[in-house]
Amino acid sequence: MRIREGELQTLAAAIVRALLKDGFVRSTREPAVLQRRIVELIAHNLEEERALEEEAERLAQGHARQMAGMDQRKIIQGIMERLARERGFSL
Repeated sequence: MRIREGELQTLAAAIVRALLKDGFVRSTREPAVLQRRIVELIAHNLEEERALEEEAERLAQGHARQMAGMDQRKIIQGIMERLARERGFSL
């Protein structure tokens, strides 16, 4: 999934506001610090997902001859799901 930096900042800010407002989190740090950390976590997760998709695409290309006529996107998605499950990664 591709997400722009501005969208990521907006999402993180909304998460921090909701967590603090509803009392789910009591922070000893400024909300901006929490927001930066959430941005880092989401960006890292998106990068892992991108790497997983690239690996799934490589694996699918390696077996393309055996899967002639099949929907390539579904094959890649299936491989991604299997790899994610094996690695304990949530898509």
